[in-house]
Amino acid sequence: MNYLISGASGGIGKAILKELYNTNDNFIVLYNSKKNFIKKKNITSYKSNFKKLKEVKSLITAILNKFSKIDVFINCAGNANPYKEAFSISDDEFENSLRINFKSPLIIMTTIIKNQIKKKLKLNIINISSNTIKYGGSKYNLHYLCSKVALENACKNLSKNFIDRNIKINIIRPGVIHTNMHKKIKGYTAKDFKKRISKIPLKKSGTSKDISKTVKFIISKDSNYIHGQIFTVAGGE
Repeated sequence: MNYLISGASGGIGKAILKELYNTNDNFIVLYNSKKNFIKKKNITSYKSNFKKLKEVKSLITAILNKFSKIDVFINCAGNANPYKEAFSISDDEFENSLRINFKSPLIIMTTIIKNQIKKKLKLNIINISSNTIKYGGSKYNLHYLCSKVALENACKNLSKNFIDRNIKINIIRPGVIHTNMHKKIKGYTAKDFKKRISKIPLKKSGTSKDISKTVKFIISKDSNYIHGQIFTVAGGE
């Protein structure tokens, strides 16, 4: 099998790669800034910038030319920057959020789906979204909220329209997960993070492994009848 994992250098992406890794399959990983995942002969890595749509299209085309097919695509790429009120967000900041969180993943999904259908092959897709959608976002993340809502609805549409072609698509909404992502959000402080955790029914943040275990279940044969669904992993929220 060929696995494609985007956002593989982030906390959740690395955990998923570690959870799924085996020596029999091929793992193609996309990263943006740091190539800090496990190094094995059957792991092929590509640096990618999801802000550049033409480059993303060229890259996924090149990957398919090399590997012929993708059996599982897990999109972990995401960026919640900047932490600003709606009227303070520039057009470029809004567009970047859409490109990273929605447009680039959509390009990859549709390109792979077309390839798999043409070759009459199955495909399993999981997109990592965000539980911020459940609450309509916050005062400071309208751009991020819009991009993730767009991604989820695209997934539902594609799932509904291609389920009869052996295309399986599901979504995971992580709640507050303890990774370095919150530290990279400009304007989001440790105090903000602590305050956010206090609102979780379990009164603690989740771990990347909570997400990777969910991914492992969704791509397993035990979930063959589950299509087009949203899995919330958020400590009771």
